[in-house]
Amino acid sequence: MDTSDLIVDYSEADFADAIRSLLPQGDYWQETDNTELTNTILGMAADFKVTNDEIQLALLTDFNESLFGWKLSDYQALLISSGGQGVVSDTRNKPNLIYVSLASNDRCEKAWFEFEKVRLPHTEIQWIYNSTITVHTQVANASHTRTLYQYEVTQ
Repeated sequence: MDTSDLIVDYSEADFADAIRSLLPQGDYWQETDNTELTNTILGMAADFKVTNDEIQLALLTDFNESLFGWKLSDYQALLISSGGQGVVSDTRNKPNLIYVSLASNDRCEKAWFEFEKVRLPHTEIQWIYNSTITVHTQVANASHTRTLYQYEVTQ
């Protein structure tokens, strides 16, 4: 199949013109007097051009063997390779919120930095730090009094 018909080559100027057409009418939105607005439009157009080129390349690539983006198993493997222990999960109603529940008393800063390197901007990660403590109590001079209608513990 010839893919040249599928590729539409947009320039940065095309994206800049599209952004300009979305701006509201008014003196503030005139680019001749507002260099910040001009620079913002040109910066957005450059980003859109890069994104467009990457998407076109991705659509023409065969993804039969791998999915687009990171899966939970990829995050789980990253946690383990970073020296952390725990479980990586998400919920059906909030798929862009990933829970990383670390093993008891495990604080793996390296994993946090590694996750931040690969985290997509629209994905949030909630770190759950679990702690286990042992508490010893000593009760002295306790007596238990039982009556017909009431249970009472006194010291």
